Amino acid sequence: MMKLHDSTPRRSSAPFWVLVTGLIGLGVYSMINLNQTAALYDGVLAMQAQENAGSVGKISFPDVETPVNIPDWSLLRPGNIWSLTSRDRPLPTDFKAPHIVNTEVAHGDSDQPMQVQSVIEQPLKRLFAAAEDDGIELMLSSAYRSVSDQQQLYESFVTKQGQAMADLYVAKPGTSEHHTGLSIDFATASAACQSDSDKCSLSIAAADWLLGNGPTYGFIQRYPEGKQPLTGVAFEPWHYRYLGVPLAQAVAASGLTYDEAIKQFAPGYAK
Repeated sequence: MMKLHDSTPRRSSAPFWVLVTGLIGLGVYSMINLNQTAALYDGVLAMQAQENAGSVGKISFPDVETPVNIPDWSLLRPGNIWSLTSRDRPLPTDFKAPHIVNTEVAHGDSDQPMQVQSVIEQPLKRLFAAAEDDGIELMLSSAYRSVSDQQQLYESFVTKQGQAMADLYVAKPGTSEHHTGLSIDFATASAACQSDSDKCSLSIAAADWLLGNGPTYGFIQRYPEGKQPLTGVAFEPWHYRYLGVPLAQAVAASGLTYDEAIKQFAPGYAK
């Protein structure tokens, strides 16, 4: 479980507990040839460096000045960085997350590797460094989870809390955004978190910093406060999703959830 806490004297707030779950899944279109994703990611990184690169189209949101180039519509396919994740879109049964690597950033359960898609590793490192410069020390409490890992999590919760609660708070295997390796759960660095990810928590100061700075490094808060009717997931201030810098900044500036945003620039895909 993840705890949101206030580590500063300027606020007074009783801590509350909510589950760290990767609710939501995805699955649309046919599977992309995963062997081709490395070249695709290279194109996305180039787009981040130069937003005026060639594209197959542009994404514009109301009240957002700069449009985002679409380098290739295949970015929307399962496992790619613009893919939509929702309960209505479970992953293909044969899905395998591409380019999963052991992350080098600080994380819970430090005696075991924690994994992410390789495309987010360098942005994560830059985000961690920037946070540290601002006096915020972070860790990851969760990242990539396999379907079997999710199955264990789901069954454990059913045993402890019952089927109804499990269905409300824990994604069923094959429907978790964490399966893609593109989502991470942040925590405030602590010895307790380092030794046991179940003891991780996120300070309000860190949550505020991530909300304001995450898009600069390509990450959006995936399940914002008050948006559960749209996302299907309760407020999770620690859960972030990588979209790449241009789209993350545009989505954040628009005030839309990713579920809403994708319906604007790819309505057929989002049905």
